[in-house]
Amino acid sequence: MARQITLQVGTNGWEHDEWLGVFYPDDLPESWRLDYFSNAFNVVLVPQQAWLSWSQETLQTIAESVGSDFGFYFALHDAFEGGVKNEKTVLQLNAIVSVLGANVLGFVVWSEKAFTLPTLLQRPVTLISTQHRLPGWSWKNEGVWLSGHPLGFVSMLPKEGKAQAKLLTEFVESLSSVILDDSDIISVAFIVGGNSVDIQQMANLKTIGELLGH
Repeated sequence: MARQITLQVGTNGWEHDEWLGVFYPDDLPESWRLDYFSNAFNVVLVPQQAWLSWSQETLQTIAESVGSDFGFYFALHDAFEGGVKNEKTVLQLNAIVSVLGANVLGFVVWSEKAFTLPTLLQRPVTLISTQHRLPGWSWKNEGVWLSGHPLGFVSMLPKEGKAQAKLLTEFVESLSSVILDDSDIISVAFIVGGNSVDIQQMANLKTIGELLGH
């Protein structure tokens, strides 16, 4: 049986004030936003500035807000060959992995320096770089390479439905030569980045992915 690729669409963070009253109900407590978000999306990319500021109490609250089927990816912008840059970052990442466990699906590393580690803290790495690539899968979009662990990322989502469909199709086609695992159904994250994310466009993207069979 042919393998089916299922796209898990997510966003850069779940704390977007412009979503209040559009996605999040006006009377929803801020501490409930992740729980609400996880009912609509299966994955999220956590910005580095956000996860570095998490206290142990915040981390425990986050762990209690999601189910076992929800996945976190963590953005890392200060990586270099050999690992992460400073002790504070290492300690925080260890604490996050310790508490969230299997909910931590991987790391997304932005680096214009040579970076060859395919894993960090026993989690897969997706490298985003204009000039460097990790072995295995790769996809070029918006003038940059994504490589290593298969994961889609765009800094800005096209507004037109046809452009969104083309984007998803090109990403899925990039996966065709990569053996991800032995499952018949393979889930791959596709993250829309940026400090401002149009939640209605995200709903459109999910619908287009489903219409394309993903």
